[in-house]
Amino acid sequence: MSVRRVTLPSTLALVVAACGGSTAAQSSTAPAGNFPAAATVNATPSIAFTPGNITLAVGGTVTFVFGGVAHNVFFDNDPAGAPAPIDGVNANSSAQRTFNVAGTYNYFCHIHPGMRGTVVVGTATDTTTHSYP
Repeated sequence: MSVRRVTLPSTLALVVAACGGSTAAQSSTAPAGNFPAAATVNATPSIAFTPGNITLAVGGTVTFVFGGVAHNVFFDNDPAGAPAPIDGVNANSSAQRTFNVAGTYNYFCHIHPGMRGTVVVGTATDTTTHSYP
C-alpha cells in the first residue's frame, strides 16, 4: 500500500471533520433516520417564522408558538397530506400540527403576506426547499 493512498483518505477525513457543523441551521438533506420527531416554530413580532425552514421525521409534530402579535398558519395544498390550517387570529398561544406524509410543505400567514416557512418531512431524498423574497 502506498503512502499516498493512506494519507489522502486520512487528510480528506480531517478536512471534512474540520468543516463540519454549525448547529445554527437545520439541514433539509440530513441522512434518513436523523430527522427530529418534533420541532418548534416561533411566529415572531418581527413578522417572521423562526426558524423559517425545518426538517422533520414522518409522523413528527411541529408546535407553532404565537407571541403577542397575532398570526395564523396556512399550508399550500401541494403535496397532498398537508395538515389542517391554524386559522383565526392567534396571539399568546400555541398549536401543534402532525406531518404524516413525506414531502415539502410550504406555509404562510394570511395576516402578514410575506411571512412564510417550509417544513421538509421524510427521507434524505426530500431536499426541495423554497426561498421567498
